[in-house]
Parts: sequence; structure tokens; C-alpha cells
Amino acid sequence: MITLTPKDEDYLETIYRISRDSDTVGVTDIARARNVTVPTARTAVSRLIRYGLVRQQHYGKIMLNNDGEKLGAQLYSVHRTLRRFLAEVLLLDANKADEEACRMEHGLSRSTLKRLTLFLDAVNGCGGGNPGCLGRYREAIGSK
Repeated sequence: MITLTPKDEDYLETIYRISRDSDTVGVTDIARARNVTVPTARTAVSRLIRYGLVRQQHYGKIMLNNDGEKLGAQLYSVHRTLRRFLAEVLLLDANKADEEACRMEHGLSRSTLKRLTLFLDAVNGCGGGNPGCLGRYREAIGSK
């Protein structure tokens, strides 16, 4: 089994995200999304190819294989859950929540993720107007 670095995970997640919205994923697309140079993105893609998570014909589009697709989906799910917690519970703005989720997502255990998801579902199910459900927190944030 491969142990990916947080950077490798970020690149795999980026490829997964782009591939959900586009038929083609190129190195330039990845570089733009990660805000890095094309050679830096190419190096990261080469690592993911070596790990057997993506494939690419010579300077062609980049495609996730089955393992890459599965892992990319898992990484993106963790990211979305954390971003949701940060935006909906801690009331961070969307950009800040996304940046923070990126930093937090590496190394989060499945059991913690499951509890966080259950917590978010419970909070959303209790009604936004209920003071016992985060109303006081929202008021405190609003007064700062």
C-alpha cells in the first residue's frame, strides 16, 4: 500500500475535482487550480503515475484509474465535510473554510470523520432558529 504525502493527496484531489467538471484534465489545468507552475504540476502527476493512481498518454489528458478515482473521491469527501463544518458551524467565510479544510484534511481518521458528519447532520436537523442549537454561538460571532 502506498502512503501519499499531503501534497500528493492534494494533487490527487485536484485531479478528481477537475475530472468531475471536465472531460479532460491537463497538466495546465492542475497547475492553474493548485496555483503552481506547470513543471511543478508535471512532477506531481509523474509521482501519481508511478504510484499507479493516474495514467497519461505522452503529454495527453490525465485520467484517474480505479484506485485513483476511489481515493480521490474519499479525499474530496473529507474536504467537503470539513469545509461544511467550518462554514456552517464555525461560520467561516467560504474561502477561509476551503483553505482551512485543505490544511486539516490530512490524517483525519474515519471514525472522527464519521462523528463529524453525524454532528453536522444533528445540528442541521435541529432547526436554525433553535437557540439551543448554535443560536448563541451565531449571536456571539455576529457581535464581533
